[in-house]
Amino acid sequence: MKIEVKEGILLIKKHKNTSVKADIAINDDEEKKLITGEILEGENKGKTAIFGKYAILDLNLKGEMYSFIDVTDIIGYCDYFEK
Repeated sequence: MKIEVKEGILLIKKHKNTSVKADIAINDDEEKKLITGEILEGENKGKTAIFGKYAILDLNLKGEMYSFIDVTDIIGYCDYFEK
């Protein structure tokens, strides 16, 4: 399915492994836990973004799960890629 996101919104793929050190920016307080995801559609497509776990908006559409974030929720980028 082709999803076109409006400017400022990103379609992402959340990384499944959020316990490795390369994937965690803050590890001591569960509420401040940051996670990473690959940007699938939108600006900086293909990069790995760092964002808070509560910034994610999930959509279940016909059995497929899609995740979105607002570009302003990105804290930074890193070179971590999940295989």
